Amino acid sequence: MRFLIPAVLLLAVASAPPQDPEATERLLRVAERRYRDTPDPTDPRAAAARLGFDRSRILPFVAALAWEPYVGVLRDAAGTLMCGGGNSLDRALLLQAMLEAGGDKTRLMRVPLGEAAGAKLLEQFRTREPHERPPADVHALAEELGVDGAALESVVQERRRRESALVEEVLESAKAEAARLLPLIGAVSGRAAVVPRDQVFVQVQEKSGWVDLDPSPIELDHTGAKPLSPQDLALDRRSVTFRLLLHRTSGARTEVVPLLTVPLDAAAVSWKVVEFLIQPVPGELPPSLMLRDLDPKGVLAAFLKVRQYRATLIVGGKSYGGIPFGLDGKTYEVDPGGRIGPAKSLAGGLGKAFGAALGGGGDPAPAASTLERVVLEVAVKEGGVEQVHSRTLASAPKPGLRGLPFLRYSYLIDGAALPEGERGRRDLHVVVDNAAALRNLVSGSTSGIHFNAQADVSSALLVFGDLRRRVLRRLGNARGYLQDRLGLCAETSQVFVDEESGRVLARQGFDIVENPGYFDGSAERTLTLGAAETVLESLLAERLYAGDVGRSAWTVLERARLQGGKPEAQERRGRVELRWSADAFWSVDPASGACVGRVPSGAGQGLIETLIDSANQVCAYSDAVTFLSGASGATGRQPEWADDTSRWAGRACAAVGGVNIRNELNDKINEMSKNLWTATIASLSGL
Repeated sequence: MRFLIPAVLLLAVASAPPQDPEATERLLRVAERRYRDTPDPTDPRAAAARLGFDRSRILPFVAALAWEPYVGVLRDAAGTLMCGGGNSLDRALLLQAMLEAGGDKTRLMRVPLGEAAGAKLLEQFRTREPHERPPADVHALAEELGVDGAALESVVQERRRRESALVEEVLESAKAEAARLLPLIGAVSGRAAVVPRDQVFVQVQEKSGWVDLDPSPIELDHTGAKPLSPQDLALDRRSVTFRLLLHRTSGARTEVVPLLTVPLDAAAVSWKVVEFLIQPVPGELPPSLMLRDLDPKGVLAAFLKVRQYRATLIVGGKSYGGIPFGLDGKTYEVDPGGRIGPAKSLAGGLGKAFGAALGGGGDPAPAASTLERVVLEVAVKEGGVEQVHSRTLASAPKPGLRGLPFLRYSYLIDGAALPEGERGRRDLHVVVDNAAALRNLVSGSTSGIHFNAQADVSSALLVFGDLRRRVLRRLGNARGYLQDRLGLCAETSQVFVDEESGRVLARQGFDIVENPGYFDGSAERTLTLGAAETVLESLLAERLYAGDVGRSAWTVLERARLQGGKPEAQERRGRVELRWSADAFWSVDPASGACVGRVPSGAGQGLIETLIDSANQVCAYSDAVTFLSGASGATGRQPEWADDTSRWAGRACAAVGGVNIRNELNDKINEMSKNLWTATIASLSGL
């Protein structure tokens, strides 16, 4: 029987009625079927299988993908397939992976290009037409779900209208800001794409010898080609290294102690779950039942009593544990079982997977030490040059508002703009991965339920990436846009305490680490895009998180300008810093026009602060990740986009992992069912 979904239900209004369990089961089945029937765009073997492992079909498939003029491995086989293009090396890696999936023996070859051939390839890039997917058939989806098609169409169109309005708001603000910035920067010619100097292709071994297979968009001469050795390929790869450093004074010495160091192949972790956490060691926070009985002052006292923390980096489901440390600057041993041992004066090891000893001997009488700061470094190595991005996460305890090393940073590492439709596919993955737990929860069973909140990249980051792609499209259909570096942005959450006012705050937002690309020869469009990214992170934080607007770079810059601040320009490390006050500045690359808004810590953050006055938000150490992932907030207000999938999964974990599910079972089930519908329909509709 067809039924009507009230629009208020799908828009996550708090007064929405509970869902029909049979309808929810139908929704989950449709989600599972759609996800199962959607080809994985990151799997070269599956792509080769769909072409019958036929070499005569695989070569033209890869040749039809877009060609782009950047250097080195940026996307590898999986990323090139997902993004629909890459440079000659990445396209050759994809071709090689698809051919070898069918049993062929291959090798990579590199040949130098003449100036004329390189210019002809570059012209292919400059004249290409961006590909656009047709919109999802909402009425076909309504038929599958057995719901009223007109009602579903209305809800989907409203969601699209809101997102389009946000894109227009971002662009309007960015264009106005770019017009103000350009005269202040001076001469900016705009960076031009570089003519390629070589071409990489594939050879397949036949009985008669090696046969050339080149997916180049133009015919090239292979005279002088040489095999690309594993060593050569390794030099072409990019890496990302996460380092957590403890700065402390010990006696008369100043020491920098490495707490965690994890090097990663950039292409291997692109579009994968990468989360950095610092949490109290077990036992530092009171158990759930005790926390529930605390008033706001008790919550503050509980946080202030935490003295020992430990960092963890989660990459694609694998965890790397750091050396535990204290707010007094001491570090601690970890035994092979993961138990925290005595203090030691110096850290003896780097980050290793959980269960492995961290190394280093203990000091029976460690010297007195004082914490200066805890710094997270994200070092990106490209072309043999390492660029280090630093963020100070915590400083020596001082009276007033201060950040605790209790935080969660979710990263999106990418080699290209998020492809159209990929946000919906990945959000749907979260729903499907948690379908069994959802069925149990909706049926009223709470035993043995486990929700995987890390099934995919943070949905908030996917929303950011998807809206950024739409901004790119509006800036001239993205023609001439080239991402030649790694994209790196983070969804951030951290606990702050204000002892004077007796408050605990959760500060959530986004951090654009660096602009990854530019418009070929157009400083104005590049500058507009950079300003748009900064505006987007600020406005999106307001939409996704409940709370009060914090000190984002965009809001601070706007306030200072409107209050009559005079712009000051200063050159620093090859970039121009434009500021209207000491609280924020625009960092601009005069060579390309790339820019991002920064606050004094170096971060480019759109931030929201939420008051924590309920111990239910910090139920237990095991719920700390969920707490930091951002539920609805102590004020009781829902974010405007409450159907964001990561928020939905976070609420699911809180409902089951904490004590709420036992005391407020029906309300939680109704809330989960409601948010499940809104999140899943958004994903199924291609949003």
